[in-house]
Amino acid sequence: MNVPVYFQVTGFADGPKIYIHPTDLGLEFGYEAVQWHGHIPYPGMIKKNLVGWETMESMSREMQQQILLELLMKTINSRKRQYRKCQFCGEKVAIEHRFDQDTCHGCATEQYGVVY
Repeated sequence: MNVPVYFQVTGFADGPKIYIHPTDLGLEFGYEAVQWHGHIPYPGMIKKNLVGWETMESMSREMQQQILLELLMKTINSRKRQYRKCQFCGEKVAIEHRFDQDTCHGCATEQYGVVY
C-alpha cells in the first residue's frame, strides 16, 4: 500500500491537494504543487511532515489519530500560507503561479507584458 491518499481543500482558492503517503520511513504529509523547469511545468509532491512507523506504533490509537490530524492540519495551513491575493484580479494564487509577491502570471502578462 505505497499509494498516497489525497485530500482537496475545497472552498479555498483553487482547491489545493494535500496528501498522506505511506513510505518505508513512515507516513509522509505534503501537498501537490507545480514545479517549473524553465517554461515547462510539471506536477510535484512537496513533503512537509513525516511521522515514523516506530513512533506511530508506540502510541495509543487515540494518540495516533490526534497526531495524524495535527500533521494534516499543519500541512494544510502551511500550503494555505503560500497563497496571496493578486493585486489586479483579486484571485488567491499559489506561489508557483505568481510573477511576484502580488501579481499572478495571467495579470503579469496583461499588465507588464511578461511572456511565459
